[in-house]
Amino acid sequence: MPDGHDERGLEPGEIVTVAPALADEMGEHLYVVIDGFNDPRYTLALLGGDGYQWPNVAREHIIPITPERIVRVPTSDSASAYTPA
Repeated sequence: MPDGHDERGLEPGEIVTVAPALADEMGEHLYVVIDGFNDPRYTLALLGGDGYQWPNVAREHIIPITPERIVRVPTSDSASAYTPA
């Protein structure tokens, strides 16, 4: 599950979650790294989302994970997102 001590650079396609500081705004879901943005900032998109991207997310707020299982959950806007199980 989340490992807050992983400070390596991230590659496009990696599955991540966000730190509690951003969870209120972004939700406690899984995201995909889209691209680096003036490293150590990255662009993220919600895994299974509508394509909306969060640009300029600081690396310190991104937690790389490798979930054993991924579960689809409904979001407040009647869409779906994914969370680690």
